[in-house]
Amino acid sequence: MEIRSLQFDHLITFRVRDKKENWLEGIKVMEDFPLNHEVYKNGPVFFSFEVEEGDEGLFTYYLPINDAVEFDEGITDFTYLEQFKLEKSLLLRQAQEEVDFNTAFQKIKDYAQEQHLPTDDSFVCVLLEVYGEYMIDLYVPLKERSEVR
Repeated sequence: MEIRSLQFDHLITFRVRDKKENWLEGIKVMEDFPLNHEVYKNGPVFFSFEVEEGDEGLFTYYLPINDAVEFDEGITDFTYLEQFKLEKSLLLRQAQEEVDFNTAFQKIKDYAQEQHLPTDDSFVCVLLEVYGEYMIDLYVPLKERSEVR
């Protein structure tokens, strides 16, 4: 477990409300996203999850690309984001070694509590493809001490 930042520039995003266990659906959407010959993927697909009610929440999926892009008026499911940035977060590398995201997320939350580090109720999951397998990095944003009440 370590404290890390995370930043990507020029991203295509896709948002959907769903259950945590359906996280892979948005990944498939982003991996199948057609890019033209002037824009190409230049980083791993990743997503953030914000807990809302029970096991449901808001997923935002991100696809890093090489440059800014404008969408035609008819495309409403996807947006362009200039920059994604996490200043400080706890990172659990290779979170797939845990039973599921809930277990990995809870492991980070427990560690944060032991270390007196206040965290958000959200996480960011970065999927790194290595030799046909996915390595999963799980980031849990840290709150600034002034945000804690």
